[in-house]
Amino acid sequence: MYYILNETNKIIAADDNLLELCGLSHIDELSLKIALGNIQFDLIEENLIITTDNNDQTFPISKTPLSSMLGHLTLVDIKVSEEKTEENDLSVLTVDDTLESIAPLDLDSDLISIKSDLDTVSEVVETTESDSELFDLVLEDEAEISIDTIDNSLDILTEDTDILDLGLSIKEDEILKEEPLRDDHAEILIDIEKISQQIGVSHEDYDTFLNEYIDTALGLEEDLQSTDTGKCSNAIGTLSHLSDVLQLPLIGNILAKIETASVDKKREAVESFYAALSRITTSPTSGEESKLELSPTQEEIQEDIKPEVTVNEKSFGTISLEGIKPIHFDFQLEQAANDLSLPVELIEEFVHDFIEQAHVETEKMLQAYEKGDLDTIQKLGHLLKGTSSNLRINALSDTLYKIQFCEDSSNLEHYIKDYWGHFLSFEIQINALAK
Repeated sequence: MYYILNETNKIIAADDNLLELCGLSHIDELSLKIALGNIQFDLIEENLIITTDNNDQTFPISKTPLSSMLGHLTLVDIKVSEEKTEENDLSVLTVDDTLESIAPLDLDSDLISIKSDLDTVSEVVETTESDSELFDLVLEDEAEISIDTIDNSLDILTEDTDILDLGLSIKEDEILKEEPLRDDHAEILIDIEKISQQIGVSHEDYDTFLNEYIDTALGLEEDLQSTDTGKCSNAIGTLSHLSDVLQLPLIGNILAKIETASVDKKREAVESFYAALSRITTSPTSGEESKLELSPTQEEIQEDIKPEVTVNEKSFGTISLEGIKPIHFDFQLEQAANDLSLPVELIEEFVHDFIEQAHVETEKMLQAYEKGDLDTIQKLGHLLKGTSSNLRINALSDTLYKIQFCEDSSNLEHYIKDYWGHFLSFEIQINALAK
């Protein structure tokens, strides 16, 4: 059994035997149990104590440092006691042990004697060197039959099947064969509410990061198709790590297939990856809901909203951003990359995208100010604040926080100019780094 620790000693992977020992089926369940204190992993020198439901089990362990795209990892190998292993290993049983275990059964009516039975079996399997070897051969024959049966049932599975279900009916076989075809066109629906809560970001921020991920993937297409193993591996490593952060397991599986695909199959695997990206959606109805006719109640609600739009058209005035001087603050790409556990190059790309986004959204903010639309100004402040906060641009995020929660329109001009002064300073720093 084994598990893997990251640089902060958090368990990020575990084998099925360890999960089964803890009564779990997935690494997410293990992480949650540990966070809640229901399961404890205590490393004491060369031993591991696993505590579950007041039950302590101690195992000797060994540690192996690993170097990966995710940083420095540690592989913890749990040594299972040989005595426990032998209890479940029939091959180490002697004939005497076996005879003792079957002694309580009444075999007199079926067998003349154990010796005569062994003689009969030895004629079938030819000559063996000892009674224990004869017993092993009988077990091997049974195992071969079982393996043949399993091999036959495995023939029904396709390349994309991840879970083996060996007891499928004919109808279920047909469903499995058809699934890959449906997946080529079916939407990949993301439970944005659940995932956003798990990784601690808002829905808008998750959408932003997802779009950034897709843009990054498009920019790395040539590297994925490259015959240069180093370029391809780096691209796969970057995209795999980000897919894990965004909790996109299906995308991660496709990337793993690209890495192991032969030269002939590689292009097909890459095309499958980009096709999957195009099918990702965070909306359960993919826009169909918006095409539905409004119920009378919904129409009444929309009619009630229209007068409010008219009221908000009262202008707050105009704001000119010309002549505003930069307000300096310090921002370090390396520190942001360390906080987010992402490559510096990727953070730099996110930052440049944010700068472009800020120019567009600020223009909308000025237009909303002229219309007297406070609600839109607050939403734009929230959008930009979320992205800047996630990129650890804290000073800029603080100015946008004031805009997001401003209720007095007379303060807006000061807050917007303060935000723009900080933004200009930030843009100058990033442009200087690019040169």
